[in-house]
Amino acid sequence: MSESDSATEITERRRVRRRRTLKEGRIVFANQSLVFDCVIRDLSDYGARLKLETTMDIPDEFTLVLVHLRQRVRSQVRWRTSDSLGVEFTGEKETVSSVLRI
Repeated sequence: MSESDSATEITERRRVRRRRTLKEGRIVFANQSLVFDCVIRDLSDYGARLKLETTMDIPDEFTLVLVHLRQRVRSQVRWRTSDSLGVEFTGEKETVSSVLRI
């Protein structure tokens, strides 16, 4: 199976197509004591593709802050590479009043 076939297979398993984007995000975990900046590269109502410097210290479950929407949502990692994560939203999106320090 070629790499493009693999990418197509992954796309077909999604409930809805993701929209390409270039938005700021924050990965928050450890009782909000650890925050990692990320770039949201694709986004749907059910998940996102995130770009980071490294995914090494990111746990499989965390809160993702969608800075541009002023929302946060519980997320679970579905796949990872050294610098990218594919996540599924496992909670309801919540509006936050401040995204500077969450």
